[in-house]
Amino acid sequence: MEYLSKNQRVNALEDINLHINKNDTILLKGRSGAGKSTLLNLMCGLIKPTSGKVIIDNICINELPDDRLSNLLSEKIGIIFQSFNLLPTYTVYENIEIAIVPKGFKVSLVKEYIMSYLEKFNLKDKAYLLPTELSVGQQQKIAIIRTLIKQPSIIFADEPTGSVDEETAGEILTHLVNFKKENGVTLVIATHGNISEEFADRIYTIENGRIKTEPL
Repeated sequence: MEYLSKNQRVNALEDINLHINKNDTILLKGRSGAGKSTLLNLMCGLIKPTSGKVIIDNICINELPDDRLSNLLSEKIGIIFQSFNLLPTYTVYENIEIAIVPKGFKVSLVKEYIMSYLEKFNLKDKAYLLPTELSVGQQQKIAIIRTLIKQPSIIFADEPTGSVDEETAGEILTHLVNFKKENGVTLVIATHGNISEEFADRIYTIENGRIKTEPL
């Protein structure tokens, strides 16, 4: 994977060859700038590789037209962004609601469904606040709810505990692991090392855009 920086070509990723089994939990470990986020963005279709292929369920997603890729992202893939990506002028409820509108839920069931997730995360009383009225940890939980409520079959999480305290990090990991077990999803987490390896089926370390260790 290459990109241009100051008119120079930079190899962000090189010689990456991964096979992820269905229902696996994968940790991508590495320091900041190692290439973890770029690899996640490639795997979930947010950017296209300059060479090679990304295949999900026997579909080469980097060759899909935009409309089919958008459908795949809506139907199968959940993304937890490091920066949360909450809409600042939307309430907590509205930020979650827009994630499930394309899923075709009955209007009469949407509120009950959203509130059940907020209650599970102990955030039911925050439903009509704006993101700026929440703590960082609460914003991260909302971003995670927005992903889980779509019922994806694959979740890509970029540093989901990187901005929160240890207690909140534990809660977030518990929710992710429980969701994985209950729904049989594949979970791929990028981390600079603050997530215990006990959660993972396989662990890859990325350094300078290359995988440096074999999966454990």
